[in-house]
Amino acid sequence: MQPLHTRVVGSRILVFDSVDSTSTRALNSGSDGTVVVAEHQTEGRGRHGRPWHSEPGLGLWFSVAFRGNVDGLEFAAPLAVRDGLRCICTPHIKWPNDLLIDKRKICGILVENRSGTTVAGIGINVRHRTEDFPPGVRDTATSLFLATGAEVDRGELLRRVLTALDDRVCSLREGGAEKARREWATACDIEGRRVRYQGIEGFVTAVDARGGLVLDTPAGVRRVLFGEPLEWMEDEPCCS
Repeated sequence: MQPLHTRVVGSRILVFDSVDSTSTRALNSGSDGTVVVAEHQTEGRGRHGRPWHSEPGLGLWFSVAFRGNVDGLEFAAPLAVRDGLRCICTPHIKWPNDLLIDKRKICGILVENRSGTTVAGIGINVRHRTEDFPPGVRDTATSLFLATGAEVDRGELLRRVLTALDDRVCSLREGGAEKARREWATACDIEGRRVRYQGIEGFVTAVDARGGLVLDTPAGVRRVLFGEPLEWMEDEPCCS
């Protein structure tokens, strides 16, 4: 990877062949801007405690640690990954923070805060062929290779994403959280979409200040917190 020209992200870069979880290591790093990268994670995790498949040589698995609370990081991180991928493809951000290409997941992001440290954990599928995915996700996942046919240099991709994330985090620290939220909400393109929440169907009428959703349902207005499980209706093409 070429040198980073960043202000915060990449103050220290730790590279491992294998770790339990890059986010666990980042949460314990104790420094602002530390990046933890691994070829393989034995306990990679996504939202709601789901395991993240992260076999060696196939993807880009990394986490970035920040001191204190970084207001708006949950919005800025998917925007940064989208920015970093734009030279290769144009992914869609699916609420709250997955990235899709042709309705298939190419990237997952998990933002966590513990003991005064905030971490953005990012997993990007880069070199996977269909058979490299577990059977349970082959119909819903993709990779940069499958989507574009390109052999992507993972080091260069990491540099691009980290540079974009640095720009976004510096903006957040200058008071740009609401600007990031608005840009993220527009990118999700979720207003007017039909979803099912806790067994009740409804339409998304608004995205609130914390990234949650306001639903109009036959049972009245329902509010969905950021990241709560939703069922996307099959006739909604960009968010299925």
